[in-house]
Amino acid sequence: MDFKLIFKLCQENLIGLDKEIRLILAAINSHIPTVIEGESGVGKTELVKTIANALNRPFFRVDGDENLTITHLRGWFDPPLVMKTGFGEKSFIPGPLVNSMQQGGLFFFNEVNRAPSESINGVLAALDERQIEIPQLGRVQATKEFYSIFARNPSEYIGTNPLPEAFFDRCILVRLKHKSGEEAEKIVKLRTNCSDNDLITKVVLFTDQTRVSPYFEAGASVRAAIQLTQLLKNRSMTPEHVYPAINAVYAGKVRLHPDITKGIEDCLFEIAEPIFFPPDSKKF
Repeated sequence: MDFKLIFKLCQENLIGLDKEIRLILAAINSHIPTVIEGESGVGKTELVKTIANALNRPFFRVDGDENLTITHLRGWFDPPLVMKTGFGEKSFIPGPLVNSMQQGGLFFFNEVNRAPSESINGVLAALDERQIEIPQLGRVQATKEFYSIFARNPSEYIGTNPLPEAFFDRCILVRLKHKSGEEAEKIVKLRTNCSDNDLITKVVLFTDQTRVSPYFEAGASVRAAIQLTQLLKNRSMTPEHVYPAINAVYAGKVRLHPDITKGIEDCLFEIAEPIFFPPDSKKF
């Protein structure tokens, strides 16, 4: 692995993550699985996809939920093919885990703590032995390029399961935080190709304020800033354009404190007004 070249390729598409990129690339080189931890919108998926592209490896993603079984992960036998050829490779439909092991891909298990415990435990053999046993098929051995990355949001508790100690014992943990200020502005500019630096600065400042405002117990991420910039670039900055766009982007991404009686829209607009329409500016 050409570490310097791959790092440079990742660096071109990721802002403020040099330390995390180096750490994950070192873990890949040492075949140590990685758990990426962070709230929604901090860039977990973007980080993994960028690394996979830089490595030029196939990318296989699964999203954990209560219906994700070990059969979905490993694969299953197609009944008509079993009737025709019997149990074996010709009748087996590989799942994302087996595909990744056989093709030397990057296996990305997103929201891993939302999956049933038996599915998580079923992946442990692939982490430990780099091989799994499938009934009526046999042993599947991973190529040397196979690598696993897991992601979870530690701030969400509903519909999640605690990850076993054995899981963390096999992985390194990389934590991502929300980007703000100058780094967030660079990310928005990179993702939107917007040339209006004043707009980007205002959008990022507004997004940052949703995370520190006493109105909200959960604020928005740079993903919201990207979306708002995309909606507002090349448009006149009037309340008729700005406020509906803010409501459309942020209303579903922030969460009010339980003791706040005002509506989300009113809270958002109160924060937005001095940023987008300060008292000394013309609103129309």
